[in-house]
Amino acid sequence: MHACTRYRCLALFLSLWICVFANGCTTGKHLHNGPPGAPAGNTGGNVLRYALTTEPTTLDPAKVEDGTTIDLLQQVFEGLVSWNERNEIAGNLAERWEVSPDGKIYTFYLKSGVKFHNGREMTAEDFKYSLERACNPTLASPTAPNYLKDIVGVDEVLSGKARSIRGVRVVAPHTLQIEIDRPRPYWLGNMTYPCSYVVCREEVEKHPRGDIDETNMVGTGPFKLGEFRRGYQVSLVANPDYHGGRPRLDGIVRPIIKEGITRLNKYEAGELDIVDVSPRDLERINNDPKLRADLKSFPRAAIWYLALNQAPEGSPFKDKRVRLAFAHAVDRDEVIRVALKGQADKANGIIPPGVPGHNPEVRPIPYNPQKARELLAQAGYPDGKGFPELTLSFRQDLPQVSQTAEVVAEQLKRNLNITVQLRPMEWGQFLRERSNKTMPFSHLRWGADYLDPQNFLSTLLHTSVRDAQGRESHPENGVGYSNPEFDRLCDAADVESDPEKRMALYRRAEQIAVDDAPWVPLYFQRDLELVRSRVRNLRESLAGHLPHTTTTVTP
Repeated sequence: MHACTRYRCLALFLSLWICVFANGCTTGKHLHNGPPGAPAGNTGGNVLRYALTTEPTTLDPAKVEDGTTIDLLQQVFEGLVSWNERNEIAGNLAERWEVSPDGKIYTFYLKSGVKFHNGREMTAEDFKYSLERACNPTLASPTAPNYLKDIVGVDEVLSGKARSIRGVRVVAPHTLQIEIDRPRPYWLGNMTYPCSYVVCREEVEKHPRGDIDETNMVGTGPFKLGEFRRGYQVSLVANPDYHGGRPRLDGIVRPIIKEGITRLNKYEAGELDIVDVSPRDLERINNDPKLRADLKSFPRAAIWYLALNQAPEGSPFKDKRVRLAFAHAVDRDEVIRVALKGQADKANGIIPPGVPGHNPEVRPIPYNPQKARELLAQAGYPDGKGFPELTLSFRQDLPQVSQTAEVVAEQLKRNLNITVQLRPMEWGQFLRERSNKTMPFSHLRWGADYLDPQNFLSTLLHTSVRDAQGRESHPENGVGYSNPEFDRLCDAADVESDPEKRMALYRRAEQIAVDDAPWVPLYFQRDLELVRSRVRNLRESLAGHLPHTTTTVTP
Protein backbone atom coordinates (compact mmCIF):
# COMPACT_ATOMS: atom_id res chain seq x y z
CA MET A 1 0.00 0.00 0.00
CA HIS A 2 1.37 3.43 -0.91
CA ALA A 3 2.12 5.96 1.79
CA CYS A 4 -0.51 8.52 2.79
CA THR A 5 -0.08 11.63 4.89
CA ARG A 6 -2.13 11.99 8.03
CA TYR A 7 -4.29 14.76 6.53
CA ARG A 8 -4.83 13.00 3.23
CA CYS A 9 -5.88 9.83 5.15
CA LEU A 10 -8.29 11.90 7.21
CA ALA A 11 -9.79 13.45 4.10
CA LEU A 12 -10.11 10.04 2.48
CA PHE A 13 -11.84 8.62 5.57
CA LEU A 14 -14.31 11.51 5.72
CA SER A 15 -15.16 11.19 2.06
CA LEU A 16 -15.79 7.46 2.45
CA TRP A 17 -17.92 8.12 5.53
CA ILE A 18 -20.06 10.63 3.65
CA CYS A 19 -20.42 8.14 0.81
CA VAL A 20 -21.64 5.40 3.12
CA PHE A 21 -24.36 7.57 4.62
CA ALA A 22 -25.48 9.59 1.65
CA ASN A 23 -28.65 8.46 -0.10
CA GLY A 24 -27.96 6.68 -3.35
CA CYS A 25 -24.17 6.47 -3.02
CA THR A 26 -22.92 3.33 -4.74
CA THR A 27 -19.68 1.60 -5.52
CA GLY A 28 -18.90 -1.43 -7.58
CA LYS A 29 -19.41 -3.69 -4.55
CA HIS A 30 -22.17 -1.72 -2.87
CA LEU A 31 -25.54 -3.37 -2.49
CA HIS A 32 -28.55 -1.32 -1.46
CA ASN A 33 -30.62 -4.18 -0.15
CA GLY A 34 -33.37 -2.56 1.85
CA PRO A 35 -37.00 -2.69 0.77
CA PRO A 36 -38.19 -0.30 -1.95
CA GLY A 37 -37.91 3.28 -0.81
CA ALA A 38 -35.51 2.55 2.06
CA PRO A 39 -32.42 4.75 2.13
CA ALA A 40 -29.05 3.25 1.30
CA GLY A 41 -27.65 4.92 4.40
CA ASN A 42 -28.74 7.86 6.49
CA THR A 43 -27.76 11.44 6.83
CA GLY A 44 -28.21 11.76 10.59
CA GLY A 45 -25.30 12.10 12.98
CA ASN A 46 -26.68 9.93 15.77
CA VAL A 47 -24.93 6.78 14.53
CA LEU A 48 -23.48 3.98 16.66
CA ARG A 49 -20.25 2.47 15.33
CA TYR A 50 -18.97 -0.85 16.60
CA ALA A 51 -17.14 -3.59 14.80
CA LEU A 52 -18.11 -7.09 13.82
CA THR A 53 -15.20 -9.34 14.77
CA THR A 54 -15.96 -11.69 11.90
CA GLU A 55 -18.04 -11.85 8.73
CA PRO A 56 -21.70 -12.61 9.57
CA THR A 57 -22.18 -16.35 9.24
CA THR A 58 -25.69 -15.90 7.79
CA LEU A 59 -28.41 -13.27 7.53
CA ASP A 60 -31.16 -15.85 8.08
CA PRO A 61 -32.55 -16.05 11.64
CA ALA A 62 -33.56 -19.68 11.08
CA LYS A 63 -29.93 -20.59 10.42
CA VAL A 64 -27.90 -18.43 12.78
CA GLU A 65 -26.18 -20.11 15.72
CA ASP A 66 -23.38 -17.76 16.81
CA GLY A 67 -23.65 -14.83 19.19
CA THR A 68 -21.69 -12.41 17.01
CA THR A 69 -24.21 -12.69 14.19
CA ILE A 70 -27.24 -12.88 16.52
CA ASP A 71 -26.26 -9.47 17.90
CA LEU A 72 -26.62 -8.12 14.36
CA LEU A 73 -29.81 -9.96 13.41
CA GLN A 74 -31.71 -9.07 16.58
CA GLN A 75 -31.73 -5.45 15.43
CA VAL A 76 -33.67 -6.45 12.29
CA PHE A 77 -35.80 -9.47 13.26
CA GLU A 78 -37.98 -10.14 16.31
CA GLY A 79 -39.98 -12.85 18.03
CA LEU A 80 -43.03 -13.17 20.21
CA VAL A 81 -41.03 -12.55 23.37
CA SER A 82 -37.58 -11.24 24.29
CA TRP A 83 -35.29 -10.59 27.26
CA ASN A 84 -35.37 -7.34 29.21
CA GLU A 85 -32.80 -5.58 31.40
CA ARG A 86 -33.94 -7.54 34.46
CA ASN A 87 -33.13 -10.82 32.70
CA GLU A 88 -36.84 -11.59 32.45
CA ILE A 89 -38.84 -12.77 29.47
CA ALA A 90 -41.12 -9.96 28.33
CA GLY A 91 -43.59 -9.53 25.52
CA ASN A 92 -42.24 -8.26 22.22
CA LEU A 93 -44.48 -8.85 19.20
CA ALA A 94 -46.87 -10.55 21.61
CA GLU A 95 -48.34 -7.98 23.96
CA ARG A 96 -49.58 -10.73 26.29
CA TRP A 97 -50.17 -14.49 26.48
CA GLU A 98 -52.14 -17.06 28.41
CA VAL A 99 -51.19 -20.61 29.39
CA SER A 100 -53.76 -23.40 29.66
CA PRO A 101 -54.27 -25.09 33.05
CA ASP A 102 -52.35 -28.17 31.90
CA GLY A 103 -49.35 -25.99 30.90
CA LYS A 104 -49.34 -27.19 27.28
CA ILE A 105 -51.17 -24.54 25.25
CA TYR A 106 -49.86 -20.98 24.95
CA THR A 107 -52.17 -18.38 23.42
CA PHE A 108 -50.31 -15.29 22.22
CA TYR A 109 -52.14 -12.03 21.55
CA LEU A 110 -50.09 -10.10 19.00
CA LYS A 111 -49.71 -6.35 18.84
CA SER A 112 -51.81 -4.86 16.09
CA GLY A 113 -50.39 -2.44 13.58
CA VAL A 114 -46.87 -3.97 13.57
CA LYS A 115 -45.36 -3.54 10.11
CA PHE A 116 -42.64 -5.34 8.27
CA HIS A 117 -39.95 -3.11 6.79
CA ASN A 118 -41.73 -3.32 3.42
CA GLY A 119 -44.84 -1.71 4.95
CA ARG A 120 -47.12 -4.74 5.22
CA GLU A 121 -48.83 -5.46 8.54
CA MET A 122 -47.68 -8.56 10.40
CA THR A 123 -50.28 -11.17 11.43
CA ALA A 124 -50.43 -14.51 13.19
CA GLU A 125 -50.22 -16.22 9.78
CA ASP A 126 -46.71 -14.81 9.42
CA PHE A 127 -45.61 -16.55 12.61
CA LYS A 128 -47.12 -19.83 11.50
CA TYR A 129 -45.31 -19.52 8.17
CA SER A 130 -42.02 -18.59 9.86
CA LEU A 131 -42.05 -21.52 12.28
CA GLU A 132 -42.94 -23.98 9.52
CA ARG A 133 -40.25 -22.53 7.26
CA ALA A 134 -37.65 -22.95 10.03
CA CYS A 135 -38.63 -26.63 10.36
CA ASN A 136 -38.70 -27.36 6.64
CA PRO A 137 -36.05 -30.05 6.06
CA THR A 138 -34.94 -28.39 2.82
CA LEU A 139 -33.86 -25.30 4.77
CA ALA A 140 -31.74 -27.49 7.07
CA SER A 141 -31.85 -25.14 10.05
CA PRO A 142 -29.17 -26.22 12.53
CA THR A 143 -31.17 -24.83 15.48
CA ALA A 144 -34.88 -25.53 14.82
CA PRO A 145 -34.57 -29.27 15.65
CA ASN A 146 -33.37 -28.30 19.11
CA TYR A 147 -35.34 -25.17 20.02
CA LEU A 148 -38.66 -25.95 18.32
CA LYS A 149 -38.84 -29.72 18.89
CA ASP A 150 -41.19 -29.44 21.90
CA ILE A 151 -44.00 -28.04 19.72
CA VAL A 152 -46.55 -30.69 18.77
CA GLY A 153 -46.07 -31.71 15.14
CA VAL A 154 -42.61 -30.22 14.61
CA ASP A 155 -41.12 -33.70 14.39
CA GLU A 156 -43.41 -34.53 11.46
CA VAL A 157 -42.36 -31.43 9.55
CA LEU A 158 -38.65 -31.96 10.25
CA SER A 159 -38.93 -35.51 8.90
CA GLY A 160 -40.77 -34.38 5.77
CA LYS A 161 -43.98 -36.22 6.71
CA ALA A 162 -46.00 -33.01 6.99
CA ARG A 163 -45.78 -29.43 5.76
CA SER A 164 -47.73 -27.75 8.55
CA ILE A 165 -47.12 -27.90 12.30
CA ARG A 166 -50.18 -29.34 14.07
CA GLY A 167 -49.40 -27.50 17.28
CA VAL A 168 -49.29 -24.05 15.70
CA ARG A 169 -52.77 -22.62 15.08
CA VAL A 170 -53.99 -19.23 13.87
CA VAL A 171 -57.02 -18.43 16.02
CA ALA A 172 -57.57 -14.90 14.68
CA PRO A 173 -55.53 -12.43 12.61
CA HIS A 174 -53.64 -11.36 15.75
CA THR A 175 -54.02 -14.46 17.92
CA LEU A 176 -51.59 -17.38 17.71
CA GLN A 177 -51.83 -20.63 19.65
CA ILE A 178 -48.86 -22.96 20.21
CA GLU A 179 -49.24 -26.39 21.80
CA ILE A 180 -46.22 -28.20 23.27
CA ASP A 181 -45.95 -31.89 24.04
CA ARG A 182 -45.61 -31.60 27.82
CA PRO A 183 -45.54 -28.79 30.37
CA ARG A 184 -41.97 -27.45 30.22
CA PRO A 185 -41.04 -24.54 32.51
CA TYR A 186 -38.18 -23.48 30.25
CA TRP A 187 -40.14 -23.51 26.99
CA LEU A 188 -40.95 -19.80 26.68
CA GLY A 189 -37.20 -19.20 26.61
CA ASN A 190 -37.04 -21.17 23.35
CA MET A 191 -39.22 -18.50 21.79
CA THR A 192 -36.52 -15.88 22.37
CA TYR A 193 -34.13 -17.72 20.02
CA PRO A 194 -33.78 -16.46 16.41
CA CYS A 195 -35.22 -19.57 14.74
CA SER A 196 -38.59 -18.48 16.18
CA TYR A 197 -38.35 -14.93 14.78
CA VAL A 198 -41.01 -13.82 12.30
CA VAL A 199 -39.96 -13.31 8.68
CA CYS A 200 -41.79 -11.74 5.74
CA ARG A 201 -43.13 -14.44 3.41
CA GLU A 202 -43.30 -12.45 0.18
CA GLU A 203 -39.72 -11.22 0.65
CA VAL A 204 -38.45 -14.73 1.40
CA GLU A 205 -40.17 -16.10 -1.67
CA LYS A 206 -38.39 -13.58 -3.88
CA HIS A 207 -35.25 -15.63 -3.36
CA PRO A 208 -35.02 -18.57 -5.78
CA ARG A 209 -34.16 -20.98 -2.95
CA GLY A 210 -36.29 -19.34 -0.28
CA ASP A 211 -33.21 -18.19 1.64
CA ILE A 212 -32.70 -14.87 3.41
CA ASP A 213 -29.68 -12.81 2.44
CA GLU A 214 -28.86 -9.15 1.83
CA THR A 215 -31.41 -8.97 -1.02
CA ASN A 216 -34.47 -9.78 1.12
CA MET A 217 -33.52 -9.20 4.77
CA VAL A 218 -36.87 -7.78 5.92
CA GLY A 219 -38.12 -8.02 9.49
CA THR A 220 -40.13 -5.98 11.99
CA GLY A 221 -37.22 -4.82 14.13
CA PRO A 222 -36.04 -1.35 15.16
CA PHE A 223 -33.50 -1.22 12.32
CA LYS A 224 -33.49 -2.30 8.71
CA LEU A 225 -30.64 -3.13 6.39
CA GLY A 226 -29.09 -0.15 4.65
CA GLU A 227 -26.20 -1.90 2.95
CA PHE A 228 -24.07 -5.02 3.18
CA ARG A 229 -20.62 -4.90 1.67
CA ARG A 230 -19.21 -8.38 2.14
CA GLY A 231 -15.89 -8.48 3.89
CA TYR A 232 -16.14 -4.79 4.71
CA GLN A 233 -19.21 -3.47 6.50
CA VAL A 234 -22.88 -3.84 7.44
CA SER A 235 -24.94 -0.68 7.91
CA LEU A 236 -28.40 -0.49 9.47
CA VAL A 237 -30.84 2.43 9.41
CA ALA A 238 -33.59 3.32 11.88
CA ASN A 239 -37.06 1.96 11.19
CA PRO A 240 -39.35 5.02 11.44
CA ASP A 241 -42.44 2.80 11.71
CA TYR A 242 -41.13 0.61 14.54
CA HIS A 243 -43.93 -0.59 16.80
CA GLY A 244 -41.99 0.41 19.90
CA GLY A 245 -41.39 3.92 18.59
CA ARG A 246 -38.61 5.06 16.28
CA PRO A 247 -35.17 4.21 17.70
CA ARG A 248 -33.25 7.19 19.00
CA LEU A 249 -30.28 6.25 16.81
CA ASP A 250 -30.32 7.16 13.14
CA GLY A 251 -28.29 4.09 12.29
CA ILE A 252 -25.71 1.50 13.25
CA VAL A 253 -22.47 0.89 11.36
CA ARG A 254 -20.72 -2.47 11.80
CA PRO A 255 -17.34 -2.55 10.01
CA ILE A 256 -15.92 -6.06 9.76
CA ILE A 257 -12.54 -5.93 11.55
CA LYS A 258 -11.09 -9.30 12.43
CA GLU A 259 -7.90 -8.19 14.21
CA GLY A 260 -8.31 -7.09 17.82
CA ILE A 261 -5.40 -4.66 17.73
CA THR A 262 -6.88 -2.97 14.65
CA ARG A 263 -10.22 -2.56 16.42
CA LEU A 264 -8.50 -0.96 19.41
CA ASN A 265 -6.47 1.37 17.19
CA LYS A 266 -9.62 2.50 15.41
CA TYR A 267 -11.29 3.20 18.75
CA GLU A 268 -8.33 5.35 19.79
CA ALA A 269 -8.54 7.14 16.44
CA GLY A 270 -12.20 7.99 17.11
CA GLU A 271 -13.57 5.68 14.41
CA LEU A 272 -15.51 3.34 16.74
CA ASP A 273 -17.80 4.01 19.70
CA ILE A 274 -17.68 0.56 21.31
CA VAL A 275 -14.91 -2.00 21.05
CA ASP A 276 -14.25 -5.34 22.66
CA VAL A 277 -11.04 -5.51 24.69
CA SER A 278 -8.57 -8.34 24.88
CA PRO A 279 -7.05 -8.86 28.35
CA ARG A 280 -3.61 -8.53 26.78
CA ASP A 281 -4.41 -4.85 26.04
CA LEU A 282 -5.36 -3.99 29.62
CA GLU A 283 -1.93 -2.60 30.50
CA ARG A 284 -2.08 -0.26 27.51
CA ILE A 285 -5.59 0.83 28.46
CA ASN A 286 -4.89 1.28 32.17
CA ASN A 287 -1.86 3.46 31.36
CA ASP A 288 -4.05 5.84 29.36
CA PRO A 289 -6.43 7.89 31.59
CA LYS A 290 -8.87 8.51 28.70
CA LEU A 291 -9.11 4.86 27.76
CA ARG A 292 -9.23 3.71 31.38
CA ALA A 293 -12.27 5.92 31.99
CA ASP A 294 -14.10 4.19 29.11
CA LEU A 295 -13.41 0.61 30.27
CA LYS A 296 -16.49 -1.42 31.23
CA SER A 297 -16.89 -5.00 32.43
CA PHE A 298 -20.10 -6.94 31.75
CA PRO A 299 -20.84 -10.34 33.34
CA ARG A 300 -22.31 -12.76 30.82
CA ALA A 301 -24.16 -16.05 31.16
CA ALA A 302 -21.44 -17.94 29.28
CA ILE A 303 -18.85 -20.60 29.98
CA TRP A 304 -15.56 -21.34 28.19
CA TYR A 305 -14.42 -24.95 28.36
CA LEU A 306 -12.32 -27.70 26.79
CA ALA A 307 -14.45 -30.23 24.90
CA LEU A 308 -13.17 -33.82 25.04
CA ASN A 309 -14.90 -35.47 22.10
CA GLN A 310 -15.68 -39.16 22.69
CA ALA A 311 -17.53 -39.62 19.38
CA PRO A 312 -14.72 -40.16 16.82
CA GLU A 313 -13.60 -43.74 16.23
CA GLY A 314 -10.60 -44.55 18.42
CA SER A 315 -10.92 -41.42 20.54
CA PRO A 316 -8.84 -41.73 23.74
CA PHE A 317 -11.54 -39.67 25.48
CA LYS A 318 -13.89 -42.67 25.47
CA ASP A 319 -11.94 -43.70 28.57
CA LYS A 320 -13.13 -41.73 31.58
CA ARG A 321 -9.67 -42.05 33.15
CA VAL A 322 -8.18 -40.09 30.25
CA ARG A 323 -10.79 -37.37 30.58
CA LEU A 324 -10.16 -37.12 34.31
CA ALA A 325 -6.42 -37.03 33.69
CA PHE A 326 -6.86 -34.02 31.43
CA ALA A 327 -9.14 -32.34 33.97
CA HIS A 328 -6.62 -32.85 36.78
CA ALA A 329 -3.76 -31.64 34.56
CA VAL A 330 -5.26 -28.25 33.70
CA ASP A 331 -4.58 -25.43 36.15
CA ARG A 332 -7.54 -23.08 35.63
CA ASP A 333 -6.08 -20.48 37.99
CA GLU A 334 -3.00 -20.22 35.77
CA VAL A 335 -5.20 -19.99 32.66
CA ILE A 336 -7.15 -17.08 34.14
CA ARG A 337 -4.04 -15.35 35.47
CA VAL A 338 -1.96 -15.64 32.27
CA ALA A 339 -4.47 -15.63 29.41
CA LEU A 340 -7.28 -13.57 30.96
CA LYS A 341 -5.14 -11.29 33.20
CA GLY A 342 -7.48 -12.19 36.04
CA GLN A 343 -10.56 -10.91 34.19
CA ALA A 344 -12.78 -13.99 34.53
CA ASP A 345 -14.38 -16.14 37.20
CA LYS A 346 -13.17 -19.73 37.56
CA ALA A 347 -15.75 -22.28 36.47
CA ASN A 348 -16.03 -25.09 38.98
CA GLY A 349 -19.23 -26.27 37.38
CA ILE A 350 -21.22 -25.73 34.18
CA ILE A 351 -24.07 -23.30 34.95
CA PRO A 352 -22.88 -19.65 35.10
CA PRO A 353 -23.66 -17.20 37.91
CA GLY A 354 -26.94 -15.39 37.37
CA VAL A 355 -28.58 -18.35 35.67
CA PRO A 356 -31.20 -20.04 37.90
CA GLY A 357 -29.71 -23.23 39.27
CA HIS A 358 -26.13 -21.94 39.48
CA ASN A 359 -24.52 -23.93 42.29
CA PRO A 360 -21.51 -22.32 43.98
CA GLU A 361 -21.07 -25.54 45.98
CA VAL A 362 -20.46 -27.84 43.01
CA ARG A 363 -17.36 -30.01 43.55
CA PRO A 364 -14.84 -29.47 40.72
CA ILE A 365 -12.10 -31.79 39.50
CA PRO A 366 -9.12 -30.21 41.31
CA TYR A 367 -5.76 -29.41 39.76
CA ASN A 368 -3.59 -32.40 40.71
CA PRO A 369 -0.76 -33.27 38.28
CA GLN A 370 0.25 -36.38 40.21
CA LYS A 371 -3.28 -37.78 40.11
CA ALA A 372 -3.44 -36.87 36.41
CA ARG A 373 -0.29 -38.91 35.63
CA GLU A 374 -1.58 -41.89 37.63
CA LEU A 375 -4.91 -41.92 35.77
CA LEU A 376 -3.20 -41.61 32.38
CA ALA A 377 -0.92 -44.55 33.23
CA GLN A 378 -3.91 -46.63 34.33
CA ALA A 379 -5.52 -45.89 30.96
CA GLY A 380 -2.47 -47.35 29.19
CA TYR A 381 -0.43 -44.22 28.48
CA PRO A 382 2.37 -44.08 31.11
CA ASP A 383 4.18 -40.75 30.89
CA GLY A 384 2.13 -40.05 27.75
CA LYS A 385 3.71 -42.91 25.79
CA GLY A 386 1.54 -44.16 22.95
CA PHE A 387 -1.00 -41.37 23.25
CA PRO A 388 -2.51 -40.53 19.83
CA GLU A 389 -1.60 -37.30 18.08
CA LEU A 390 -3.89 -34.59 19.36
CA THR A 391 -4.92 -31.20 17.95
CA LEU A 392 -6.60 -28.45 19.96
CA SER A 393 -8.95 -26.38 17.75
CA PHE A 394 -10.15 -22.87 18.61
CA ARG A 395 -11.39 -19.66 16.97
CA GLN A 396 -8.56 -17.46 15.77
CA ASP A 397 -10.05 -13.97 16.12
CA LEU A 398 -9.88 -13.59 19.93
CA PRO A 399 -6.35 -13.23 21.39
CA GLN A 400 -7.35 -14.49 24.84
CA VAL A 401 -8.68 -17.69 23.29
CA SER A 402 -5.40 -18.29 21.47
CA GLN A 403 -3.42 -17.62 24.62
CA THR A 404 -5.65 -19.95 26.65
CA ALA A 405 -4.95 -22.70 24.12
CA GLU A 406 -1.22 -22.06 24.43
CA VAL A 407 -1.34 -22.24 28.24
CA VAL A 408 -3.39 -25.46 28.16
CA ALA A 409 -1.01 -27.08 25.65
CA GLU A 410 1.97 -26.19 27.83
CA GLN A 411 0.28 -27.62 30.93
CA LEU A 412 -0.57 -30.91 29.19
CA LYS A 413 3.03 -31.23 28.02
CA ARG A 414 4.39 -30.41 31.47
CA ASN A 415 2.00 -32.55 33.48
CA LEU A 416 1.20 -35.47 31.13
CA ASN A 417 4.03 -35.37 28.57
CA ILE A 418 1.41 -35.07 25.82
CA THR A 419 2.22 -32.83 22.85
CA VAL A 420 -0.80 -30.94 21.57
CA GLN A 421 -0.79 -29.23 18.17
CA LEU A 422 -2.63 -25.90 18.11
CA ARG A 423 -5.15 -25.22 15.34
CA PRO A 424 -6.52 -21.67 15.16
CA MET A 425 -9.54 -21.58 12.86
CA GLU A 426 -11.67 -19.07 10.98
CA TRP A 427 -14.95 -18.66 12.87
CA GLY A 428 -17.28 -19.95 10.16
CA GLN A 429 -15.16 -23.05 9.59
CA PHE A 430 -14.94 -23.65 13.33
CA LEU A 431 -18.75 -23.56 13.60
CA ARG A 432 -19.15 -25.99 10.70
CA GLU A 433 -16.74 -28.51 12.20
CA ARG A 434 -18.33 -28.11 15.61
CA SER A 435 -21.73 -28.89 14.07
CA ASN A 436 -20.23 -31.91 12.30
CA LYS A 437 -18.64 -33.01 15.61
CA THR A 438 -15.34 -33.79 13.91
CA MET A 439 -12.98 -31.89 16.23
CA PRO A 440 -11.42 -34.30 18.75
CA PHE A 441 -10.31 -31.61 21.19
CA SER A 442 -11.49 -28.00 21.16
CA HIS A 443 -11.69 -24.85 23.23
CA LEU A 444 -15.04 -23.13 22.89
CA ARG A 445 -17.78 -21.13 24.52
CA TRP A 446 -21.44 -21.69 25.25
CA GLY A 447 -23.47 -18.58 25.90
CA ALA A 448 -27.01 -18.88 27.23
CA ASP A 449 -29.71 -18.86 24.58
CA TYR A 450 -32.13 -18.44 27.47
CA LEU A 451 -31.48 -18.18 31.19
CA ASP A 452 -32.33 -21.66 32.38
CA PRO A 453 -30.16 -24.63 33.46
CA GLN A 454 -31.93 -26.75 30.84
CA ASN A 455 -30.08 -24.76 28.15
CA PHE A 456 -26.73 -25.85 29.60
CA LEU A 457 -27.37 -29.38 30.85
CA SER A 458 -30.15 -31.01 28.80
CA THR A 459 -29.30 -29.07 25.65
CA LEU A 460 -25.56 -29.71 25.69
CA LEU A 461 -24.96 -33.04 27.42
CA HIS A 462 -28.10 -35.20 27.23
CA THR A 463 -27.48 -38.37 25.19
CA SER A 464 -28.04 -37.67 21.50
CA VAL A 465 -29.68 -40.49 19.56
CA ARG A 466 -30.36 -40.55 15.80
CA ASP A 467 -33.77 -41.64 14.55
CA ALA A 468 -34.57 -43.49 11.32
CA GLN A 469 -34.35 -40.22 9.36
CA GLY A 470 -30.90 -39.45 10.79
CA ARG A 471 -32.09 -36.60 13.02
CA GLU A 472 -30.50 -36.19 16.42
CA SER A 473 -32.53 -35.86 19.59
CA HIS A 474 -29.93 -33.54 21.18
CA PRO A 475 -27.84 -32.11 18.33
CA GLU A 476 -25.88 -29.71 20.54
CA ASN A 477 -24.21 -32.60 22.39
CA GLY A 478 -20.96 -32.28 20.49
CA VAL A 479 -18.80 -34.60 22.59
CA GLY A 480 -20.67 -37.91 22.48
CA TYR A 481 -21.35 -37.84 26.21
CA SER A 482 -23.88 -40.32 27.59
CA ASN A 483 -24.82 -41.13 31.16
CA PRO A 484 -28.27 -42.70 31.84
CA GLU A 485 -28.55 -41.21 35.32
CA PHE A 486 -27.68 -37.74 34.04
CA ASP A 487 -30.33 -38.16 31.33
CA ARG A 488 -32.93 -39.35 33.85
CA LEU A 489 -32.36 -36.37 36.13
CA CYS A 490 -32.51 -33.88 33.25
CA ASP A 491 -35.66 -35.47 31.84
CA ALA A 492 -37.34 -35.15 35.23
CA ALA A 493 -36.14 -31.59 35.79
CA ASP A 494 -37.21 -30.45 32.32
CA VAL A 495 -40.89 -31.05 33.18
CA GLU A 496 -40.88 -30.46 36.96
CA SER A 497 -43.24 -27.63 37.90
CA ASP A 498 -41.95 -27.12 41.46
CA PRO A 499 -38.98 -24.70 41.14
CA GLU A 500 -37.11 -26.00 44.20
CA LYS A 501 -37.43 -29.65 43.19
CA ARG A 502 -36.48 -28.75 39.62
CA MET A 503 -33.27 -26.97 40.62
CA ALA A 504 -32.30 -29.79 42.97
CA LEU A 505 -32.57 -32.26 40.09
CA TYR A 506 -30.39 -30.08 37.88
CA ARG A 507 -27.80 -29.70 40.65
CA ARG A 508 -27.47 -33.49 40.92
CA ALA A 509 -27.20 -33.79 37.13
CA GLU A 510 -24.54 -31.08 36.96
CA GLN A 511 -22.38 -32.83 39.56
CA ILE A 512 -22.56 -36.10 37.59
CA ALA A 513 -21.42 -34.29 34.43
CA VAL A 514 -18.56 -32.57 36.25
CA ASP A 515 -17.44 -35.91 37.71
CA ASP A 516 -17.59 -37.62 34.29
CA ALA A 517 -15.50 -34.84 32.70
CA PRO A 518 -16.84 -34.70 29.12
CA TRP A 519 -15.67 -31.10 29.42
CA VAL A 520 -12.96 -29.35 31.38
CA PRO A 521 -14.79 -26.18 32.55
CA LEU A 522 -12.36 -23.24 32.56
CA TYR A 523 -14.01 -19.91 33.29
CA PHE A 524 -17.23 -17.90 33.20
CA GLN A 525 -17.09 -15.01 30.77
CA ARG A 526 -16.86 -11.31 31.50
CA ASP A 527 -16.96 -8.99 28.50
CA LEU A 528 -14.43 -6.16 28.60
CA GLU A 529 -15.38 -3.24 26.38
CA LEU A 530 -14.41 0.34 25.79
CA VAL A 531 -17.57 2.46 25.57
CA ARG A 532 -17.37 6.16 24.81
CA SER A 533 -19.06 8.45 27.30
CA ARG A 534 -21.19 9.85 24.48
CA VAL A 535 -22.84 6.44 24.09
CA ARG A 536 -25.76 6.38 26.48
CA ASN A 537 -28.83 4.35 27.38
CA LEU A 538 -27.43 0.97 26.39
CA ARG A 539 -29.67 -1.87 27.52
CA GLU A 540 -27.90 -4.84 29.06
CA SER A 541 -28.71 -8.41 30.09
CA LEU A 542 -26.70 -11.43 31.08
CA ALA A 543 -27.08 -12.58 27.47
CA GLY A 544 -25.40 -9.43 26.10
CA HIS A 545 -26.34 -6.04 24.68
CA LEU A 546 -30.06 -5.87 23.98
CA PRO A 547 -31.40 -4.33 20.74
CA HIS A 548 -30.50 -0.65 20.51
CA THR A 549 -34.00 0.76 20.85
CA THR A 550 -32.97 3.37 23.46
CA THR A 551 -29.26 3.85 22.71
CA THR A 552 -28.09 7.37 21.83
CA VAL A 553 -24.79 8.82 20.63
CA THR A 554 -24.41 12.47 21.55
CA PRO A 555 -22.19 14.84 19.54
